[in-house]
Amino acid sequence: MVNWSPIPSSRCLVGSAVTLGLLVLAGCQTINPVQVDGSFVATPEFATNCPTVVAVLPVEDGTVGAATGTSSVARHLTFLRQEINRQLIDRRFSSTRENWVDASFMGDGGATESILTPARLTALAKASRDDGVFAVRIEKWDESSLMADRFVYFEIGAALVDSDGTQLWSGSLKGRVKAGGVGASPLGRDASARSCAELAVRELLLRLPDRVIQ
Repeated sequence: MVNWSPIPSSRCLVGSAVTLGLLVLAGCQTINPVQVDGSFVATPEFATNCPTVVAVLPVEDGTVGAATGTSSVARHLTFLRQEINRQLIDRRFSSTRENWVDASFMGDGGATESILTPARLTALAKASRDDGVFAVRIEKWDESSLMADRFVYFEIGAALVDSDGTQLWSGSLKGRVKAGGVGASPLGRDASARSCAELAVRELLLRLPDRVIQ
């Protein structure tokens, strides 16, 4: 007759303790909400010609599906622009009214060229009423796994020029950001995507030097 003991062996207890410890450690590990790589250059003119009031151009969609308006970032372009305007204040810049910027942008006749093309950006800057022009182009915006892991993968190009079109700062940023950052992700796809957009703009503008106050 087999005698089953209700008391577990010491080996079983040790094994259970190790397993429990590993589970606790795994539960304590946090996912890095921001993993980005940026390459930006500020020219010497940034210090001497630093603008105060900056005109933020409409954010350009350079992703797949942009031509037909079916890209995943298309519905966030206005929000991205608003975030840039809002967060530029943290870098000591002032944003301008968008109505005249849009009128100038629509009338520049450069729709076949990217706003980051030097010639087009210079023309837009010279038509500006402000001290400088800030241009952003979204090269990649991947929400395909947003509802699974809460991340958006992106690539952004940006440039700041003064009113004469002189390059002050430019470069690109790519990587991924998690909706909600270190906290809980917002509910719903759009809310999660916009949380990612806000974080992407923050990472972009963290690489813009503060305005030089003369």
